[in-house]
Amino acid sequence: MSLMRKFITFTVILFALSSSAYAVTSCRPPLAPVIPDGAAAPKEDILAALKTIKNDFQPAILNFQNCIATEKTAIGDVATEQQITEWDQLFDYAYALETQVADQMNKAIRAYKARTAKETAE
Repeated sequence: MSLMRKFITFTVILFALSSSAYAVTSCRPPLAPVIPDGAAAPKEDILAALKTIKNDFQPAILNFQNCIATEKTAIGDVATEQQITEWDQLFDYAYALETQVADQMNKAIRAYKARTAKETAE
């Protein structure tokens, strides 16, 4: 699946979640960080993106998941099937978003390494 198609898919999922699950939960997912194009970005941009993912994005994903778990526990046995389904969808979304960001970052790193290896060989 192309990067643009993935982005559109996740945008649609986020929109769908914003209109349904957010009626149930006060938890908000973090925005995905901008991943530089490894084929063109300088090393500093790659390192800054890695730092943002590690220091900001991953903790925000964990906070989002903890928020959902806390809310789910607080409501407990009185939760409706719809609430449970929506919480599960939000957990799945968080996992998918984190996976997507990791995949994009890994591609950027591989592209950066390929570019710098080629530049060094020339």
